[in-house]
Amino acid sequence: MVLDTAQTTTSQIEHLLANGVTSVLRYLDPLGSSAPKVVKPAEAQALATAGIRLGLVSEGWGNFAHGAISAMAGERDAQNALTSAPLVGADSGTTIYFAVDCDAGLAAIEKLVLPYFASISAAFAGSAFAVGVYGSGNVCDLVIANGLATRAWLAGAMGWSGSRAYLAAKPSELVLVQHAPSRLANLDVDLNDVLGDFGDFLPFSAREAPVEALPNV
Repeated sequence: MVLDTAQTTTSQIEHLLANGVTSVLRYLDPLGSSAPKVVKPAEAQALATAGIRLGLVSEGWGNFAHGAISAMAGERDAQNALTSAPLVGADSGTTIYFAVDCDAGLAAIEKLVLPYFASISAAFAGSAFAVGVYGSGNVCDLVIANGLATRAWLAGAMGWSGSRAYLAAKPSELVLVQHAPSRLANLDVDLNDVLGDFGDFLPFSAREAPVEALPNV
């Protein structure tokens, strides 16, 4: 079972295991928040110790407020992700999903979303990590079609533009499909259908770094 949550999972790992959770998607925040939404090295290490894999999604505002999805914001978000992912033990090949958490129209996708992902794609070139897109069917479809991400995670809001058609088509890049919010293991979560390798990782698996040696714990 794969879920995403905006809550820290450390104290609930026993319950995650009891419910058959094999991977948890958690957040990077390019706005610099220290809220429970943001995964920290200690949580990543605790998940690794339990054998639970970690996936990463970058989301600041998640919508068009405050210029949060634009070419300039893409540069900022990409650099934050490239810096933050190694601190939580991300392996080479990890996919980091960048969220467009709203029902973007076609004009906004052309004007803001595609330049956002173009900046991210350029920043990730030559890095150890891959770019994923989270959003509506239209967002996922057009970002992938323009070669700006390699994996797609379809948001659970099936009423968003193009989402039902995208799910019905099940293109090869569609690897995660989110369900409506629910409650599991004492956490507010979204469960996800896994349609393919979505680029998660076992934190610190290559080097078993001790928690106390990591920054920002």
